[in-house]
Amino acid sequence: MHDFKSPTRARWTRLAMLAGLAAASFARAASEPATTAVTAGAAPPPAAAPAPVPADQHAADQRAAPTIAPQYAELARKLAKTLPEYTIEHISPSGVDGILEVLMEGNRIVYTDASGKHLFNGHLFDIDAHEDLTERRIEALTRVDVKQLPLADAFDVVHGDGKRQLYLFEDPDCPYCKKFEEQLPKINDVTLHVFLYPLTTIHPHAYEHAQSVWCSKDRQKSWTDKMLKGIDPPTAKCANPLDRNLALGEKLHIDGTPTIVFADGRVRAGTMSAEDLEHLLGGG
Repeated sequence: MHDFKSPTRARWTRLAMLAGLAAASFARAASEPATTAVTAGAAPPPAAAPAPVPADQHAADQRAAPTIAPQYAELARKLAKTLPEYTIEHISPSGVDGILEVLMEGNRIVYTDASGKHLFNGHLFDIDAHEDLTERRIEALTRVDVKQLPLADAFDVVHGDGKRQLYLFEDPDCPYCKKFEEQLPKINDVTLHVFLYPLTTIHPHAYEHAQSVWCSKDRQKSWTDKMLKGIDPPTAKCANPLDRNLALGEKLHIDGTPTIVFADGRVRAGTMSAEDLEHLLGGG
């Protein structure tokens, strides 16, 4: 588990809302008054002038990104009207007959049929291969180019020879980060690049504590004391990278802590055991 930056921004929490959004849209459509029929013998209605593009249709077009392939343009417009809070970024075959993958902002994935009549939110599994196809796609979409990470905005904790690399986004007041930190001393020969990532929406003093860790004379000791011993660092202020770290996390769609980035760019959110972490460090 991990602490979310905001309940409404958590990736899976927001995805779980999609079915409700769709249902609400359908309910609104059902409640609209029906068009009045022309009775027999009545004069025909005057010819209507060409109707302007409805405002909601224009908005839907804008929420359908220009990267949408032409054959999916109408489907994208339909989905954008059904799910007005989300930008449709890409539609493509899912690899399963009759099911299309819909990629939305924030690397969120749902699935639909070609008509857009049926929509489902969840993971798509290949039973025979025992593989989570959705997880595989999300892993590919969220990979990070670690060479682009600004290491000057992180501090290092080195275990053993430090030859392996991990990049951690952590909040000093996050209880799941503390559980994760308890596992890290069991991992040897690794350099931990710690990006302080205070989630002040749920931890009001996190920014202050993160700043005090960064501005301390010995960041590694201050961090270890805070996370493993519960000792708050002495209050200190200085130039710090916290705002840049928060902006970086926003760009990388990091919704919670701890978030772990491996040397090959794989991203994992949430605490894990030393055994699981060692397995993933080995490429598992």
